Amino acid sequence: MPPRSIRLWTAFRASALALALGVAAVAGPALLAAGPPPQAVVKVFTLKYRKVEDALALLRPLLSDSGAVSAVLETNGNSLTVRATSARVEQIARELATFDVPLRAIDIVVTLLKSSAEKPHGGDKADVSEEIRGIGERLKKLFNVTAFTRLDSVVFQGIEGERVANVMGGGYRLEFVVDPARDGTQVQLRDLSLQRVRHEAGKEVRGQIVRTSINVNLGQPYILGVGRDESAGDKLFVVFFANWRRPGPGIF
Repeated sequence: MPPRSIRLWTAFRASALALALGVAAVAGPALLAAGPPPQAVVKVFTLKYRKVEDALALLRPLLSDSGAVSAVLETNGNSLTVRATSARVEQIARELATFDVPLRAIDIVVTLLKSSAEKPHGGDKADVSEEIRGIGERLKKLFNVTAFTRLDSVVFQGIEGERVANVMGGGYRLEFVVDPARDGTQVQLRDLSLQRVRHEAGKEVRGQIVRTSINVNLGQPYILGVGRDESAGDKLFVVFFANWRRPGPGIF
């Protein structure tokens, strides 16, 4: 009868071999089931309302640097050629269908405020709307402003992609580009410029106060503090209220 140590070694080898064969038996079918990678398909998307460059920026997270997903722009035809798996192409199609809607009209109520550390006398705040009164605490908390007066309120009406401009009371001029919104809940005012307009010796002179870009949530006030201009000792603030013009997104 073989020694105990030999019997134990033989049993260990048999168990190891059985375990290895068992793993191979399980792994083999799994590898076979994976099969070849899915075939790539090619589809051309032609946009009707939005620029294809803007669509590419929207789809960038879905594109791959490895070549598994690729896109080619054709700006002349405003089209996008996508090469990807059928599942990814369907995902891109859904994103584009949501994005490629008619450009929307928007109303932006812009209120220009002048503030100071001293409380105004009399009824200087009488012409301030209830909405502006409601942000008084925010002005106090963010900018240490305890009193302010309204210089002017103007409704800017525009369409996504357009540049709009208007002259406001006190000799101020405001302009910006309404960038197309991607999700319909906010709008970007790009290349926003606030200037002070004066006339000297019969010529118009514009002094730049601020130039920036902001994202405004629809239906919510956005306060832009622009400091002081060259002729005003008090602080200046611009408050924006934006909403799609009725009857709603995609229709105007």
